[in-house]
Amino acid sequence: MRIAVVFEANPLVGGGFHDSLSATLLVSRIKNQDEYEFLYYTLSEENAKAAKTAGLNTKFLKFGGKERLVHKFRKNLTLNRWFQKLGICKPLDEQFKRNKIDLVYFTGPNPLSLFLEELNFILPVWDLCHRDHPEFPEVREQFEFDSRENFLRTALPKATAVIAESPFGRDALVRRYGLDPEKVHYIWKPASSRIIQLEGKIDFDPRKFAGLPKEAKFIFYPSQFWPHKNHRLIIEALADVKNSHGLEIYAIFCGSDCGNLQNILSFAEKNGVGNLIRHVGFAKDEHMPSYYQNSIALIMPSYFGPTNMPPVEAFSLGTPVVVADLPGFRDQVGDAALLVNPHDPKELSQIIVKLSKDDKVCANLILKGKGRLHLFSDKERLKTLKIIFDNFARKRALWTFD
Repeated sequence: MRIAVVFEANPLVGGGFHDSLSATLLVSRIKNQDEYEFLYYTLSEENAKAAKTAGLNTKFLKFGGKERLVHKFRKNLTLNRWFQKLGICKPLDEQFKRNKIDLVYFTGPNPLSLFLEELNFILPVWDLCHRDHPEFPEVREQFEFDSRENFLRTALPKATAVIAESPFGRDALVRRYGLDPEKVHYIWKPASSRIIQLEGKIDFDPRKFAGLPKEAKFIFYPSQFWPHKNHRLIIEALADVKNSHGLEIYAIFCGSDCGNLQNILSFAEKNGVGNLIRHVGFAKDEHMPSYYQNSIALIMPSYFGPTNMPPVEAFSLGTPVVVADLPGFRDQVGDAALLVNPHDPKELSQIIVKLSKDDKVCANLILKGKGRLHLFSDKERLKTLKIIFDNFARKRALWTFD
């Protein structure tokens, strides 16, 4: 059986790019080529380059604005018959069928799935945060909420299998979208394999790069600057650490500005900790391990989740983890992280002070984090993918005899 693996993600998205790339690399580790053969596809040169760096060759899909417009016309049965007679404007499926593809596996929640007319597909869903927290502007403005809902409500019922990122996410998909439970699976979100593999590969001093004093203690938060990322909590907590405990703890933020960066920097100045905040832009992958390993902790008070890649990266790299105490978040981190009320800067302040002073607490968290990594192993993730592929293969055998 031939399976198309579609890797399509914007590198500047950060976590979404690494999630999709990690899923693509995971499939490449399935060795039983007699049973399944994988071909890799992308729409962009950038993604093709990233895949090639990882040892994978990709085929290019052509499906731009013209093809999307024609797809809408094809839904008119009369027009569709003429298109077929004239042999023009063929469906997206034809690009896969040239290589005898039987099943399409999108490694992210890809809108291209909406344009498949015949081939079956597998669709991951990374989160339902637009439903969990619809108050945030990033899911209300520009009809973003409507866009996400329309996509999910159209694509999910057509998918042969849906992959959630956690049991919590699986249950939410079944409950909110009326999906059959047996077709919704979950695969834990892993660490970025690309970042983990770069550990120790280069000599990089994050303090020097960020302009911190040589022995300065800092917390680390890799995320784009959206309101839901809750950088404000960290600013308020560091102000309390300084004012109530007499300590100066720095914060290194990395990630793209999605409209909230200047607000955060101004808020830090207003709270008297502007000198303690360092924004290093969109960090290079090879620098990420050093940021983690030299920090006091990964502090990630984001509202969106409930699973995210940085906690698992921190577990892998031996860094204590602090995440928001919100529904589903504990399912990912268990007792290997400290949970903080995302509205309580004093609670976070106390946690930061404790982690900066108590090596035993840090060592215990690191040990528990290492112990939790088995949940996110390739073996466990591949087991679920194999079940999905096998289920489809049994049905496919009823109309394909080869």
